[in-house]
Amino acid sequence: MDLLYRVGGLSGAEIGEMMGVDYSTVSVGRKRLREKMKGDKHLSRIIKRIETGLSTIKI
Repeated sequence: MDLLYRVGGLSGAEIGEMMGVDYSTVSVGRKRLREKMKGDKHLSRIIKRIETGLSTIKI
């Protein structure tokens, strides 16, 4: 959800509609991920690597 929001440029409502959840669920999920990444540097590196790979894709 976070990558769809940050890299994909979708709104919380659009992501929620795609995944069959409310936009507030998207918001809470993104917040939980940010909190988890603060304490888990390995997870942070994985997310960063995925983000970097996605940002280099040409559409």
